[in-house]
Amino acid sequence: MKTTHTLLTVAAFATVQLFASPLAAQDKRIETANLDSVVTANPLQAGGPTAKVISSTRAGNSELQIIRMSKIRLHHHAQEDHVVYVARGSGSARLENDAGKIEARPVKPGDIFNLPRGKKHAFERSGEEDLVLLVVATAGWKPLEDTVFHE
Repeated sequence: MKTTHTLLTVAAFATVQLFASPLAAQDKRIETANLDSVVTANPLQAGGPTAKVISSTRAGNSELQIIRMSKIRLHHHAQEDHVVYVARGSGSARLENDAGKIEARPVKPGDIFNLPRGKKHAFERSGEEDLVLLVVATAGWKPLEDTVFHE
């Protein structure tokens, strides 16, 4: 039930708030976008970064990011909590368990991860299709200052 509720919350947030600018929120307009269109318009470039935020929007104290990636190295955030929903692709995740050990597990569309601040995590695609992650995060964090890489 908790997983279903979380999935519905993420889906509702994505459907209603996806890509609405902060100005739009002040104007009380609802804007919508299509995830397939956003992903298609923002491919990863050969030889370029292995992950990038292809769109983001804020709603109150939360931010929804759409991340397209082939690999995100093992890292943690000191100030940010986030929930990750796997929208496209398959691969593997490496996640820090309660004992501080890194465990690997497969990921596929529909998986949801609650990643508390301070916990190490990494994702990597398998096959040719990039992973597309919908990430609900604490708004206002500074990724370059807050992200600590471990490899």
